[in-house]
Amino acid sequence: MFTLPAIVFEERYSIGVVQHQIRPAHQVSLVAETSINVSARIKQPLRRFDNEERVIVTSRKDVQLPDGVDGILLEENGKFSWARHRLLDEFRSHRAQVGRANHAREIAACWYGTFRFRAERSEPSERNSSGGLRPPQLGALHAIGAHWSLERAPATIVMPTGTGKTETMLAALAAYAREPMLVVVPWDALRAQTANKFITFGLLRAIGVLPSDVPNPIVGIIKKRPKTQADLLMFEHCNVVVATIGSIGTGLPAALLEDLASRCKALILDEAHHVPATSWTHLKDAFRGVPTLQFTATPFRRDTQLVDGKVIFNYPLGAAQRDGYFKPIRFEPLQVNPLEADQAIAEAAVMQLRNDMDQGFDHLLMARCSSIARATIVAEIYQAIAGDLSPVLIHSESDETQVRLAALKNREAKIVICVGMLGEGFDLPQLKVAAVHDMHRSLAILLQFVGRFTRVAGERIGDATVVANIGDKNVSDALERLYSEDADWNLILSEMSSTAARDHAELVAFLHASKRLDDHDQADSIVLSPHLLKPKFSTAVYRATAFAGERFHSGLPANLKLQAVWQHKESPTLYFVTRAESRVRWTNTKGVLDCEWALFVLHHDVERGLLYLSSTDHDSLFPELAEAVAGEAVLISGQQMFRSLGHINRLMLQNIGVKKHGRRNLSFAMYSGGDVDEALGLTERHNSVKNNVSGTGWEEGARVSVGCSVKGRVWSRDQGSIPALLTWCQRVGTKLLDNTINIENIIANVLVPSEVEEFPADKIVLAIEWPAELLGIAEERIVLSPTIQEDPQPLYMFELEFVSLTAASLQFALVAGDDTMVGEFELRLDAQLGFRVLQTSGDPLTITIGKRTGRLDEYFCSYPPLIRFIDLSELDGNLLIQPRNPRELTLDAAQFEAWDWNGVDLTKESYWKEGMGRKDSIQWKVAQVYMAGNFDVVFDDDSAGEAADLVCLKEDGDVIRLAMIHCKFSGATTPGERIKDAVEVCSQAVRSAKWKWRFADLCRHLLGREERLKTLARPTRFFQGNAAKLNELLRQSRFKSIVAEVLIAQPGISAASRSDDQDMVIAAAMVYLKETIGCDLQIICSP
Repeated sequence: MFTLPAIVFEERYSIGVVQHQIRPAHQVSLVAETSINVSARIKQPLRRFDNEERVIVTSRKDVQLPDGVDGILLEENGKFSWARHRLLDEFRSHRAQVGRANHAREIAACWYGTFRFRAERSEPSERNSSGGLRPPQLGALHAIGAHWSLERAPATIVMPTGTGKTETMLAALAAYAREPMLVVVPWDALRAQTANKFITFGLLRAIGVLPSDVPNPIVGIIKKRPKTQADLLMFEHCNVVVATIGSIGTGLPAALLEDLASRCKALILDEAHHVPATSWTHLKDAFRGVPTLQFTATPFRRDTQLVDGKVIFNYPLGAAQRDGYFKPIRFEPLQVNPLEADQAIAEAAVMQLRNDMDQGFDHLLMARCSSIARATIVAEIYQAIAGDLSPVLIHSESDETQVRLAALKNREAKIVICVGMLGEGFDLPQLKVAAVHDMHRSLAILLQFVGRFTRVAGERIGDATVVANIGDKNVSDALERLYSEDADWNLILSEMSSTAARDHAELVAFLHASKRLDDHDQADSIVLSPHLLKPKFSTAVYRATAFAGERFHSGLPANLKLQAVWQHKESPTLYFVTRAESRVRWTNTKGVLDCEWALFVLHHDVERGLLYLSSTDHDSLFPELAEAVAGEAVLISGQQMFRSLGHINRLMLQNIGVKKHGRRNLSFAMYSGGDVDEALGLTERHNSVKNNVSGTGWEEGARVSVGCSVKGRVWSRDQGSIPALLTWCQRVGTKLLDNTINIENIIANVLVPSEVEEFPADKIVLAIEWPAELLGIAEERIVLSPTIQEDPQPLYMFELEFVSLTAASLQFALVAGDDTMVGEFELRLDAQLGFRVLQTSGDPLTITIGKRTGRLDEYFCSYPPLIRFIDLSELDGNLLIQPRNPRELTLDAAQFEAWDWNGVDLTKESYWKEGMGRKDSIQWKVAQVYMAGNFDVVFDDDSAGEAADLVCLKEDGDVIRLAMIHCKFSGATTPGERIKDAVEVCSQAVRSAKWKWRFADLCRHLLGREERLKTLARPTRFFQGNAAKLNELLRQSRFKSIVAEVLIAQPGISAASRSDDQDMVIAAAMVYLKETIGCDLQIICSP
């Protein structure tokens, strides 16, 4: 058998090239071989094939085509190409005779009525199908026809990678013959690939939707930016032109671009999510009025904005997996220090590749980097750890790209390191292990690329794996966007990195059991995904013993139009979305309406006999709706609502609404901040009552916010999934029915802020902490710079220390990791501003939070450090926050544990000091006990900015024990009654409370400290365990709860002879930890 190459017409133009495949490559059998004179003295071989063609085969380039010979095949280096062919000559002659433009129209006319809208009958996973278009291709093609029959506005077709997007474009050209058609792609590699598809009509003949004798399109490929009108003649001479956005987008004069648009009958923008808004807008404006299609694998652009244009067809990821176009993708998360990430990612990816190969899979590994420089560094890592797999580096400046791609395709190489990706259209289905070293383009596209299903005869391809470092904020942000953009990723991506994995599993189970009750296939309806419903927590509560959710229609106000409704019978819960339209006040123009959306959640709590009615529409409590689903429903309201404030420790009311009853009228007033105390005083009088309150506090070891109104509503600042809302509602319901909750006691014990005219100099400071506004920000995003010239250091390298307190000012200092004082500050009262903070010594300090930078003292003027006193009152700027009725704090002797400190120098606190370990220190003594107790991790976090002197972790059944131990040396060689011995260590214990509910941040903090604070003399701060073990515990924390323990190790305190002052300080720390994070403080001391 011999393969005759394709016969391709080619013509050069000023801006590119025009090609037309007259006949595809095909195999023939040799019938006879003779020779023929090509000149008076030269003969060349003449072959006759079974297709009756007579062909000269020669290596000479100057051979003329003799009469009776069909073609001349030129042989170079074992490869054959047509130098001449009878069909090429006939094509050129006819094209010249009728004219280039008319010739292109003739070819398009041949397509008319030949296209078959035929659907394949087999499942995508089957090897042999009956031919025809896939469901997403056929659906998109019909949607295009319907849209073009009515509109010319831009339309978007969403088809995930691997579902046949390019063939759909070819089918649109063949079926509707809108030509000349311009196809715009984002980059050169995709331009060549797309053009090659159009030149051959792709698979349309093979799948039986086009006859074999239908001519191929004449295809133009733009390689240079047009400059004159003469350059645009190419468009009239083609059926389809393929160009990159760079060649015809920005940079082309508007008049020339409009002229170009006038020569086109249709525009297709491929991979629309990659095109920046500015480039596309420039092109779209010129093509206004030209039928336009935007094909994309995801409706979100790289700048996270939606691709504009009406979505006329959206083949969701869930359908793609259901129909077999996607296999599950395993996401392997790492959480490591960025400096170690490349090595860790490479090792994990190579291990996965080797495992796949051991199971018989024909898999390859693609390592993705953001730049050539990064890819070069990463390539060295792969060469070092997997040289036997022959890693190859591919980027745009490489001269050996094709050679290296060939090595990958023939399996000489098993690993490719590339910049970005090899191109989304690059067709190598064996690329099933992806190592994300840098987040460069859309994560959704990468996952689609490796997860797509491809039908390859005899393939040995398993599921895909993606390895990435979720410690990299770019990766974690990309994951968050991934789920927000398309909830179907929950089904496709086996993602094990979510810090809310348990909540996520609950949500998935809840949604899976929910049934949609309305007709959601309406053409004019907006697609609403229940995965993305995240209501703010608020509810009205009704007493109800029955629930018939299906009857909700009869209680719904007439102005609310139902958009989607779901029912979860097991709960039982009903949730739905409505839309209301109303006329705006500022115009009578018909059609100008206000549109307001609302989410309703109705849950019947059978155990408590309650109905929770939650709605984002707060204009009503919707009693008619409650009665419609429950029959008899009685609203809980009045003073009983304030029970929702029960069991909240350190409750501070931020707002109070008060109704004042006068002789002839009723007035209402709102109080906030320092006026709350006055409002509480008013409510204790007979002529005033509380109408609504809101505040914050601590409940079950977590910070909470709560608000309630006598009208019958309870709310919180929290927002979350519907299952999370139901859990919150049930907690509220339990409180409202709890007759033991005394509302007067709650109000009597709230924390009340009051403005001070002088500081409480008689109080003893327990701790000074960073402003609460910084606690919700990742430590590595906050950096301090002693001077502009010096490199900034992360916040955890510093801590605040109290210096002194007078009635006029409070002095505190910023201390660095080596215990050096970086600067001193003074908090003063100010008649106009209330307070201000000045830096009194040291070089000016700057703070950077994300992208915002400013002076640290100016930041403190807006967000001052929080000062805690030993009576548990707090100073926040000029606001003194303290209980209305202070209580006496007591100690439990069982919380003191006396140790034998024999062999320990009580004046030595730290193990590591001045470049050496001290085994007679307090810290080493404590560390040994926890090491002997088989804790998985024992970490020395000692130095400024510490979480604790020792952080110890242990996996213990279904929980992870977290012990934060604060060590302090004694002020003397023997235990005594010195209050300073208690204050300093209790201060550290109180400051560490924040880590209990920020376990992932704590792990990142420890990894950052390990990297930054280790030295050549001390290569690690792990007494036991290592970074890998810490990461393993972090992963386990997604499924296991954290049980925190806070301990003080202070041999300077004697269990038998403590002073009253020491007890007062210890009791303050103990009560604070119990009321906030819900854990007891243990004191390791001397007998």
